[in-house]
Formats: sequence, structure tokens, C-alpha cells
Amino acid sequence: MKKVLMAAALIGALGVSVAFADHDFGGGKGACGGKGGHGGFGGRGAMMGEMLTEKLKLDDAQKAQFDTIKQEQRAKMEAMRTQMQTQMQALQTENEAKIAAILTPEQATTFKQMQEERQKRQQERLEAVKKRLESNTF
Repeated sequence: MKKVLMAAALIGALGVSVAFADHDFGGGKGACGGKGGHGGFGGRGAMMGEMLTEKLKLDDAQKAQFDTIKQEQRAKMEAMRTQMQTQMQALQTENEAKIAAILTPEQATTFKQMQEERQKRQQERLEAVKKRLESNTF
């Protein structure tokens, strides 16, 4: 039973990681940095971009190039996030299969119920975060 609880905790932690990776924190609005998230080119990142263009006195051509660089970075970051999310989901599925293989039928039933409850809680948290992001109240 102790192993089952440890495994469930591990899967829960991994599931939270996947849930947060799945949520579009980087492209949303709000205190997480606005469009682009922390370190992106929205929110604080946008202020950094404005500071650079002002302090460096970029001309219009340079500003256009700067914007292109920002867009390229945003696309690359999104691709990386998607790839990481896919890899984490595959790892979680693999771990769940390994755990299920060592359980008795009764334990497997309990484990499945635990997973369903965890998924429900994650969905509820995601919906709450989406509502906060939409209302800009973080």
C-alpha cells in the first residue's frame, strides 16, 4: 500500500507539471507577464523591449528587425513548450502503465479512481486559473 501511495504521489506531481505545461501561461494575460509570460516579450518583456528600443535609439528598420526577432523567439519557445509537454505526457503514461502492472486487481481499481480524482482536481484548477487570467485578477 505504501508503494501505491508513493506512486500515486509521484504521478500526481508529474500530472501537475503536465497540467501547468498544458496551460497557456506564456500566451495569456495577467500578472504572469502578459503575452509571452515571464521573460517573454509581453508584460515585463514588453517593457524590456521598449527600454531597449528607447535607450538604444533604434530606427524604424531596427525596430522592425527587433519585432521579427521577438516573433521568432516566441514561436521557438512555443514549439519547445509543446515538445516538452508531449514528452512529459508520454513519461506519465509510461509510469502509469508500469505501476498498473504491479498492482492487484483491487489496487488497480483504487489506482484508477485516484487518477480520475486527480484529473478532475487538475481540470478544476485549470478552469480557475483560466478565469483569473481572463479577468486579470491574479
